[in-house]
Parts: sequence; structure tokens; C-alpha cells
Amino acid sequence: MSKKCCPHIKPTLQIAVFCILLGISVIVQAEEPKLILSVEEINALIPQIEAAEERPFSNLKVESERWVETKVDLSDPCEPWKRTRIYVSSTAWFDGNPKGKARVDVHKEVLRWQEGAAPYGESSYSVGFDGQHGRVVDHTRGDSGKTSPLKEGKLLPDAPVLLRDNYLGSCTGAQYTLCSFFNDDDKDEGRTFSRLFQAAISPEAVEAKAFEVALEEFEGIECIKFSSNPTRRFQKSWWFDPSRGFALLGHKYTVTREDGSERLMCSIKVTKLKEVAPGIWWPTQVTSVRAAFDPEKPYEQVVYRASNVVANDPNFDESIFTVAFPNSYLIDDQVAGRKYRAGEE
Repeated sequence: MSKKCCPHIKPTLQIAVFCILLGISVIVQAEEPKLILSVEEINALIPQIEAAEERPFSNLKVESERWVETKVDLSDPCEPWKRTRIYVSSTAWFDGNPKGKARVDVHKEVLRWQEGAAPYGESSYSVGFDGQHGRVVDHTRGDSGKTSPLKEGKLLPDAPVLLRDNYLGSCTGAQYTLCSFFNDDDKDEGRTFSRLFQAAISPEAVEAKAFEVALEEFEGIECIKFSSNPTRRFQKSWWFDPSRGFALLGHKYTVTREDGSERLMCSIKVTKLKEVAPGIWWPTQVTSVRAAFDPEKPYEQVVYRASNVVANDPNFDESIFTVAFPNSYLIDDQVAGRKYRAGEE
């Protein structure tokens, strides 16, 4: 049984198909071919990439929300993305330095329940690191829509794990940027985009055709496209906008099956950027698609929306990084090795 024409298909495409069926000659405008850059042109880009990787801000505040949607068949334009109950609303602050001061206030987090019978659990909490100690404050927890006060806190000798496993980047949108796409462990190993560009022009890489750097349009914007393993089974590509500080606009990771077909493993599309300070373009609308490990399970799409982004606030108060323990909360002080109730000493 054939499917009816889907309203998602552009009218111009429908007209072209209709004309072809009638035997009428039509001219279809092809995509602009990509322009492969030479070693010399790539080398000239590297200082600009290095400059873009530097975080030119001393503080950043982001209010955001994100949720998860699912879809079974990415190739079917008639199948809509179905929104799940997974959702996070947060306010985050950080000083722009890798492993630096940071804080996230999670106002509402709904995830698949790991410890109870209900399908989804809900919580609210705060995590912070002031450069010396980490703090975790759990406000509420329970089944989704039926939370109860938890009133617990922890004082830690280092930053909470959540601030070091890219959770901060998912709340601020930093993980969708040139300077923070790779996590701290990658950077400790020297993995940055500027180094990837440098690797692309090494004689060994050029001979092996291990990388490709080109000019190519992405969503109607002329970009620098960087691809690794462009002719091999596992392929990764990124698109950067040189007119907006080499802001990351897209990412795609595909695997070529034995039959020659491609399976999308991961993709990122930044659909809106905001110039939060001179020359600083920050993602405020992003969709990120990821395949499940089990190919029979649906794809998941994370939709990210930042409602407010403030950079380099001259009145920024760094005391915000020290999360206060509310009175009566039970505190587990893992620095001094004791427990107590806040406000009762």
C-alpha cells in the first residue's frame, strides 16, 4: 500500500514529480558542490580556530530546558517526533574555565525511574563547585508528579560528579560549541578542533586521505566542513560558521553497513545562535539525535532551548558558586567526616 503524499514535502518537489509523471521537462537545481581546501588554506584557518577555542568570557549564566522525543524511522517524513516525559529545567552558571567554578540549579528533572516501580522519577536539586569544595543539595524526589521533600546536602572535597560528566555542558549548551564539544578528558589528551585541523595537514594524513576540510553549505549557510575518515566505514563531520566566530552549526556521525547503506549514529543541528557578547555566539536552540544501541529501538532526539543567556556580567557575584545549605537540611560533610543539621549548630 502506497503512502499518501505527506504535507512535510515541499510543494516545489511535488510539482517537479507531477511534471515528470506527465512527461514535462523540468530543471532541478542541484546542491552547490563542496570546495575542498588545500593544505595551505587549512593551515591559514588554524590560528582562527585556536582563537575561537579560547573562552572570551569570565562568567556565563544560562536558563534552559530540554526534553526527549522519539522516532522509529528517520527516513519517514510522515512520522512525527513523539515527545516523552523526560524533561529538565535548570539555571546554570560557570566561569568559563575547564574544571573551574560552576553551579547548576535543577528546578525540575523527570527521568526514567531507576529505583522504584513508577516509570518516571522526578527531582529538584542544586550542585556547585566554588573552586575549593563541591556541594550537593537535594530538595525533592519521588514519582513524577508526586515528589516529597528530601532536605539533604553534601559537602565534598572536590567538584560533584555531575559537573564533570558533561552535565554542565548539557544545561548551558556548552557541549554544542567549538570550545566545549570535546569533554575535559578529551582535552586532557589534547583533543581539540584546532589539533584536528593540524592533524589533517600532516603528510601522513594527507597521503592516507584521513581528513577532509571543505567549504559547504549547511542549512543555507556557507560553512567550513571538517570530516574524519571521509571514505571509510565510520565517518564524522562538523560544520562551522566562520562569519560567527566559527560557531558549531552541525555534527553528523554515520556508520556504513556492509550493504552500502548508512546508519545515523548521532547528529547535532544548532538552529539558533545569540551574540551574548561581542564575538561570542552561543547556541540557544539545538536538536540532537542519537541512535539506540539496539537498532530495533527508536531514535531519541534531545531538544534544547535556552530562554536567557548572559555573558560577562560586570555585577556577577562569585558567591553564587557556593550553594547554601538551607536550615534543617541533613548535611553529610565528607570533608570533616561528620553529619549535622544546617542551622542547628
